[in-house]
Amino acid sequence: MSAKFLSAHCTINWQGVDDDTPPGHSLAIGTDGFGTAYLWLFRGDQPTDDTFAGSISIPADPTQHPIAYGAGGGFAGTVTDYKTTLAQLATHRNEG
Repeated sequence: MSAKFLSAHCTINWQGVDDDTPPGHSLAIGTDGFGTAYLWLFRGDQPTDDTFAGSISIPADPTQHPIAYGAGGGFAGTVTDYKTTLAQLATHRNEG
């Protein structure tokens, strides 16, 4: 499974906005069908398959770096700053 958001296979534990959320977007935190934790970015205020804009993996091992993925599930880069990475995902709409 790629790093896409598919609502039928994901569990959302939190959704909303915070200081890192790009304008006009919302976030959700949860797990995919394999139990991998993600921070998902959506256009608008609802987490749906159609509004998915990208994701950031949340590694279980604190020595690993989070990885960003475009809307198509492809690699978009290593994350060191969440706010900057989310803004890039929102702006570039990486299809990956």
